Amino acid sequence: MTAPADHQTPRDPEPVRAPRRLGRALFLGCAALTLTAVAPSVAAAEPTPIPPPLDPVPADSLGIPTPIEDPSGVALRHFYRSLTATARGEGQTRIAVFGASHVAGDRFTLVMRHQLKSRYGDAGLGFLVPASPWRDYYNRDANISYSKGWDSYWVSRTRSRDDGVYGLAGISFTSDSKRDWAKVETARKSPFGRTASRIEVFYWKQPKGGEFTITVDGKKKHRVRTKADEAGPGYAVLNVPDDSHVVEIRPKGNGPVTLFGVALDRDVAGVVMDSMGINGARAATQLEWDPRIFADHLARRDPDLIVLAYGTNATGDTDEPIDRYEKRLDLVIARVRSLMPQASCIYVGPSDRPVKVEEKGDDGETRLSFLPRPRQEAVIEVQRRVSHRYGCAYWDWAAAMGGDLSMVSWVNADDPMAAHDYVHLTRRGYERIGQLFMDALMTPYEATLPHPFGLPTPGTASIRAAP
Repeated sequence: MTAPADHQTPRDPEPVRAPRRLGRALFLGCAALTLTAVAPSVAAAEPTPIPPPLDPVPADSLGIPTPIEDPSGVALRHFYRSLTATARGEGQTRIAVFGASHVAGDRFTLVMRHQLKSRYGDAGLGFLVPASPWRDYYNRDANISYSKGWDSYWVSRTRSRDDGVYGLAGISFTSDSKRDWAKVETARKSPFGRTASRIEVFYWKQPKGGEFTITVDGKKKHRVRTKADEAGPGYAVLNVPDDSHVVEIRPKGNGPVTLFGVALDRDVAGVVMDSMGINGARAATQLEWDPRIFADHLARRDPDLIVLAYGTNATGDTDEPIDRYEKRLDLVIARVRSLMPQASCIYVGPSDRPVKVEEKGDDGETRLSFLPRPRQEAVIEVQRRVSHRYGCAYWDWAAAMGGDLSMVSWVNADDPMAAHDYVHLTRRGYERIGQLFMDALMTPYEATLPHPFGLPTPGTASIRAAP
């Protein structure tokens, strides 16, 4: 997955250059002398970088079943009850997923979305950002196209805005040109998201706002005025036949139009999932979103399950003290829980992210080896502690990969499971992690369902109490 220019990959210092072998030997020798001379002073041994494997690792051997941690035992109860009602045809189960590039690429989330919809029904594409803020922003079921004139904003070094007007996905886009347009089309290739019966455009009302039109299937245009005495979120809702549709939005050119997204839903029982990822994001990114807009949008979508999937970027933020990271994460989760106290909540931790070490060999060639990232364990422990503090479940992505330095094996698999940036996964890797997550999420629920002859579902111990 390619990241945008100002968020190429999570922030990371230059690769560590290991000391030459002679220097390392001298260092260790001095440490030994120190230990002999002053017994109470214990010198820590210098960690030894681990080289990549000489032979490819079998891809089928990678990934470890990892249970969801829920010491309360009830963190997912509302979600499971909603699924039960949906299975009876009595309503929808709505899911909101927030995260960074692992979510923005929509491979990990696609596994979750497709499996739930295939079993419980398809209630629509959900919330989409119709003008891609960067080249590799995806919803892999929808068809999204747009003109290049939109000004897109999200929390970043170059695309932030001071007023916090970002919307549910943490993104907004603005144009005052009648030449600009954005289109969202129901799925053509995917078996999911092929129809919609309700179209809802999320926009920003403001004193000098312009007008825009919504055209469905190239037919009747619906004009929307965004001018208002007071700024605030606005919504334009169209009810249409439950069929395939092309929705086009165009500014009239008579003032700025700011849009947040489009929701394409169906009025049927089933699952609808809103996936909202931003490359390079941290959980604390949400603290820069206008809380009034976020609260209004989240209530509008009314999720039964909220998934927060952040942390890989935070493992590299060595300039942020871990206690400050905990305080800011506490604010994020507390806000989500206060806005949606009835919803189930699960926090998905960071993927494994080793430190790259460059070392010159005797032949002058630069070789790459790896060390565990010191901050990774601390970030995971903070996430686990804060999640449980607010009644959220926790899933350890890094542990599911195999723990520290497991990324090295995923990159060097016979069928590569991760990219050579040692941060992101390949399609197959995301599918594997997505399946491990779904096994952990759904096995406890399925264990409560009736089974022939009273036989238990295999692997029913997928939720455990944290140690």
